Amino acid sequence: MSQTIFRVAHRERFTVIDNRVLENASLSWAARGVLAYLLSRPDNWRVIVKDLERRGEFGRDGIHTLLRELRAAGFLHFKRRREPGGKISRGIYFITEAPHSLPPAWPDEAAPEKA
Repeated sequence: MSQTIFRVAHRERFTVIDNRVLENASLSWAARGVLAYLLSRPDNWRVIVKDLERRGEFGRDGIHTLLRELRAAGFLHFKRRREPGGKISRGIYFITEAPHSLPPAWPDEAAPEKA
């Protein structure tokens, strides 16, 4: 059989993702694509829903649907943040390559956000 997949040399700007993520039949193609994009971001990258809305053609409702799908499948985790006085502030998303594997350490709720 002849070669049908051609790859470029990986010198910089490439991502290694477990194939099971991309082969996960419980996720829609769109959710797999969003997950692959999120896993390609730097470790300290923040998920900003409005940014995802601008980058694709799914719009606000579509992105929220895909994020809910990833959350239900265990790849996306969301934690509400509290300000020092106890007031609930915005939340933070965590993306995991293995489903239902929580981040090793949740950020300290009282710590101020770094810019």
